[in-house]
Amino acid sequence: MTQRGRHRAPGRHARPKNHNVPLRSAIVASAAVLLTGGITAANSSEQAPPYIDVAAMAIDSTVTYDIKNHTISNTVVTEETEIEFVTSATEDATIAAGTDIVKQAGETGLAEISYQVKLVDGNEVSRTEIARVVTTEPVEQIVIRGTGDPTDIAVALATAEGKTGTKSGNKEFAKLWINQEFGWGEKQYACLETLWFRESNWNHKATNPVTGAYGIPQSLPGRKMASIADDWKTNPATQIKWGAEYIEDRYDTPCEALDFFYDRNWY
Repeated sequence: MTQRGRHRAPGRHARPKNHNVPLRSAIVASAAVLLTGGITAANSSEQAPPYIDVAAMAIDSTVTYDIKNHTISNTVVTEETEIEFVTSATEDATIAAGTDIVKQAGETGLAEISYQVKLVDGNEVSRTEIARVVTTEPVEQIVIRGTGDPTDIAVALATAEGKTGTKSGNKEFAKLWINQEFGWGEKQYACLETLWFRESNWNHKATNPVTGAYGIPQSLPGRKMASIADDWKTNPATQIKWGAEYIEDRYDTPCEALDFFYDRNWY
C-alpha cells in the first residue's frame, strides 16, 4: 500500500527563515521590549508617555527610535503623610445651642506610604501605592454640642448667681456654670464638691491662716482671682469661675485635681 502525501524532493527543502535581522531592526525591537515589557506596571491600563510611540516601534516598522536618548526606570519612594482625625459629637440639652465644648482634642496621625514610581528621562510619569504603614495613630476629637435654649440657660445661670453667698447657693451656681463652660457633668461636679469642701467648705471668705490662700478655691495669693473680676474678695461667682478655669488649665478635670489633692493635700 502506498501512502499518499507530500514529499519534498531530496535536496529541495523549504527555504529557511532569515534569522539575520538587520541590526537596526534588532535595536528597535529591543527598544520596544524595554519600553513595553521591561517595566512591570501596577496598572495594566497604564500607557507609555505620549511622546514615545510604542506601536510605531514594531520590528517591521519603518519608524526608528534611538533608545540611547531616553532612560526609563522604576524606583520606590517612601513619603510621610498626615492622617486626619475624626470628630464625634454628643448632644447636651443643658448646654446652650451654638456651644461646642471639646472634651478631647483631636490629633492627626502619621503614615509612611511607599510608591512605585516610573520615570522617563528623570521625569515622573506615574506612581502606584504599594505599601502603607501607620506610625502614629490619629486621636479622635470628642465634642459636646449644646442643644438647649440659650435664653433659658442664661436665666438659670443668672438666677443661681443671685443665690450665691451661702454654701448651698455657691454649689448650685458652680454646678450649672461648670457644666455650661466645660461640659462637666454630675461625676465631675461630685469631685469638685468634695475638693472645695476640703479646701474651704465652700466659704467664699475662707482664709488660710498660714499661707494666706483665700476664697472657695483657696487661691494663693487671692489676688490671682482678679483676672476674672475685681470683686474677687466678695463675689463667690468670681471665685468659682477662676477656680474652675484653674482646674481645667492645670488638671483638665475636677476628678484629676481631687486625685492630686489626695496624694499631696493641696492642688
